[in-house]
Amino acid sequence: MTVNDISIALKQKRNEAGLTQEMVADKLHVSRQAVSNWETGRHLPDITLINQLAKLYDVSMDELVNQKKHDKVNQIGPLQNKLYSILIFVMLIVSRLEIASTSRDLITIDCLILLSVGLYVFTYIENVHIHLGIIFISLAVFIICTFDASILNAFEFQTTTFMAGMVLLWQLVSTHHYQIKEYS
Repeated sequence: MTVNDISIALKQKRNEAGLTQEMVADKLHVSRQAVSNWETGRHLPDITLINQLAKLYDVSMDELVNQKKHDKVNQIGPLQNKLYSILIFVMLIVSRLEIASTSRDLITIDCLILLSVGLYVFTYIENVHIHLGIIFISLAVFIICTFDASILNAFEFQTTTFMAGMVLLWQLVSTHHYQIKEYS
């Protein structure tokens, strides 16, 4: 990695974090000109400042310096992560067409369908901690729908939400397993 690559990465990460050079300078107790010099390649920050920059930008030092992204859920495979959400979506659509007969049934299943669409959209989030949190919350919603008969008291509906919960559980386990494997 060249000095130019590092300076480009520093500027890119600062912009992704939504910070100005002045804000970074204030947080690191350096001048704005020092931050500008790092980002233009005139100088590089020392190792302690690189560590502070990595913490500030919420990335690893390796990612900041070598541009290797370790905290990406999408390294598991973009298709695999999206496939879980698509599978849940299809199960809920079929359930809506086959099971829902009252307006309450339709509204409940439509909310779960919206949740599955949200899960698909959230597969684009690169921070694995946020992604795992979203999967966990969705799993909790599906478990509640499975075991709380007051939501919908239909065996078919409870079976569908149970299966969707199992898909989410598998996604949660595989994402977490990948992260353990990546860092060991």
